[in-house]
Amino acid sequence: MFRLACSILGRSDEAQDMMQDVAERVLRKSDDLGKVGNMDAFLARSVRNACIDRIRRRKETTPKIPEIPDEKSPDRWSDRQMVHKALARLPERQRMAVHLKDIEGYSNKELAAILETDETNVRTLLSRGRRALRDIIQQEIGYGV
Repeated sequence: MFRLACSILGRSDEAQDMMQDVAERVLRKSDDLGKVGNMDAFLARSVRNACIDRIRRRKETTPKIPEIPDEKSPDRWSDRQMVHKALARLPERQRMAVHLKDIEGYSNKELAAILETDETNVRTLLSRGRRALRDIIQQEIGYGV
């Protein structure tokens, strides 16, 4: 859940604060947790919603990401930085789907519950997100230029 919060917010210190807030809220409602069918989906959705609320309070439309050098030379970038920067440029739902599936390892069924959609839409989000991610990375390292 912490990596999800970092992915959405772009800052680990803010993600840590968010995780504490979510944990506190969940503990306050511990009596109602027995009604939750899929705890992972519930927690991921709680983290996602709390992060989105925090971004709205900051009055920003995109998460802040660490500054990365503008050099287009592949040897100047680590793969992790490149993927992080490319993920940050995806639309929110595509970014969430790709992050949760490819980094966190959730199934399509779990993703559907977290994103509050059906599995067909999850597959579409993943396909479009991965394609856009590939295009962004290729553009950044100068392929096809």
